[in-house]
Amino acid sequence: IKYLGQYTHRVAISNHRILNIDEKNVSFRYKDYRDNARIKPTVLPGVEFLRRFCMHILPKGFVNPT
Repeated sequence: IKYLGQYTHRVAISNHRILNIDEKNVSFRYKDYRDNARIKPTVLPGVEFLRRFCMHILPKGFVNPT
């Protein structure tokens, strides 16, 4: 339960990982676990970035058990 409590208060992506935002794209750093956990930059269209970000939003009514 303690692990879940810590997990629910984490941000999907922190500001320091975002490198650039323009009219169409978002560039950010990520950890590539398939390549020895190396930090790599990537660029996604803004819509795709938001789609992936929204997958981390908790459902309505989710309550922290602590």
